[in-house]
Amino acid sequence: MPDSSLPPPPRPPPPRPIPPPPGAEDHRLVYDHSVTWGLGDAWASLGIFFVISIVVGLVIYGVTTGPGLEGARLPLAVAIPPIVQGLYIWNVAGRKGRGLRLDFAFWAKPSDLGLGAALAIAGMIGAGIVGAFMIWLFDSAPNASVAELAEESADGGGLTIWLVLLAVFASTLVPVIEELVFRGLWWSALEKRGMKPHWILLTTSFIFAAIHIEPQRSAVLFVLGLALGAGRLATGRLGPAIAAHAMINSIGMLFLLIELS
Repeated sequence: MPDSSLPPPPRPPPPRPIPPPPGAEDHRLVYDHSVTWGLGDAWASLGIFFVISIVVGLVIYGVTTGPGLEGARLPLAVAIPPIVQGLYIWNVAGRKGRGLRLDFAFWAKPSDLGLGAALAIAGMIGAGIVGAFMIWLFDSAPNASVAELAEESADGGGLTIWLVLLAVFASTLVPVIEELVFRGLWWSALEKRGMKPHWILLTTSFIFAAIHIEPQRSAVLFVLGLALGAGRLATGRLGPAIAAHAMINSIGMLFLLIELS
């Protein structure tokens, strides 16, 4: 008989959890009942952007005296609407969901820089082909509204710190927020509703193009949207799309600054 005076043998340690396979976080998101955001919040994010843009425009144009937005008014007019829009999405993710990373794929890997560069090159080649067709069709080159604002603000006065700041915002802040909106909130909301990935890519690219309200650039923006959306489609995260978007905008802003200097 075993000696009852001896202490019982220690329990075996619990089995160690099996780590997820590499890239497991890249799969389609799994939404649970605690996530209550959806397409209504996606539409609201666009509405907030337009309302803030109108308010900021009325305030800034009400105090400007030149032909364009002079001084600090120009970068403020570009930065304030996306900042407010980004804060709204951040609030939605925290209040109705599990955070920006889990719900809207807002994260990145170092390898996203290389993939982003490839997407940027592909997007610019596609946009260049479409842009050439648009020039032939309309006999004029499609120009971004931000570039037009910058040219009006410069009005022959050369390069200023405010134009440089505008370029910085357009190359960093705007790509991050726009990707969080279109390839983040919109993409996840459509995915949550059960839409197939290729239809999500087409739908978000169409919304991305339409929301800029630049008819002559719509086809170009749609092609760029396809290239950017391919980043999330391939990896399940926003890192490649943000990197590609920032590179595309940076190149455009660099050429604009050279032109205005």
